[in-house]
Amino acid sequence: MHRFGLHCFTLKYRKTFLATFLFLLGMSAFAFTFMPMSISISPSGAQSIASFRLTNDGGQQIAIVIKAMTRDIDENGNEINEPADKDFTIFPTRVVVQPNSFQNIKVQYKGTPKLAKEAAYRIIAEQVPIDFTQQQTSGVKVLFRYIAALYVTPTNVAHKLSVSKVEYAEQEGKKGFLVTITNSGTRHALINDPVLKIAGGTGISITLKDDAVKAIQGQNLLAGNVRRFFVPSDDAKPNTTYTGTLSATIE
Repeated sequence: MHRFGLHCFTLKYRKTFLATFLFLLGMSAFAFTFMPMSISISPSGAQSIASFRLTNDGGQQIAIVIKAMTRDIDENGNEINEPADKDFTIFPTRVVVQPNSFQNIKVQYKGTPKLAKEAAYRIIAEQVPIDFTQQQTSGVKVLFRYIAALYVTPTNVAHKLSVSKVEYAEQEGKKGFLVTITNSGTRHALINDPVLKIAGGTGISITLKDDAVKAIQGQNLLAGNVRRFFVPSDDAKPNTTYTGTLSATIE
């Protein structure tokens, strides 16, 4: 990890992976594991294949369905997913994993080999109910789900972040700043330990960090992503023009 100054629109790139998973309602323990939770592959050649491992540590056989989805994030942080079947070959897409055993899953990118920027996807492993006496899957209720991050990353890509706008705002009775951060680069950027400096008016200088910028902490800006964050501050004043810079550790 490294520290960067987020102004003048540029910062150095460091390769990282983001790992995420989702518990669904009613699940109190891991039904299986799916690893790795984040991986980067090339758009073509031998490195365009990702290998995942499904492990069933339980005492009963389980049915798993694997699928690929696109990944976009809007300015408010809402993730948008659409089926990405045409971009990948997955083998197998459905599997029954026996107790105390594992199954390897191969995911190969089959989309456009010449990418101008990194493409972000989700690889999702879902446990579904199955009646093993009838060998039929209900296909309705998902019991447990892992959501992995997959990036198709061409060579010579880098993030390029900037604080593009700072405005006075109020949310839930609190005043503060609405901060817009833009990643105009070609690779995702995961922000950690942010320190936000805001200037405005006649000599106003405000430094915000730790809990004050928790809305920014840990956020992932995909390539080309624009995000808006509300940062509470009693020092914020309406009818004032503000600018901002940010320093942080980028993974």
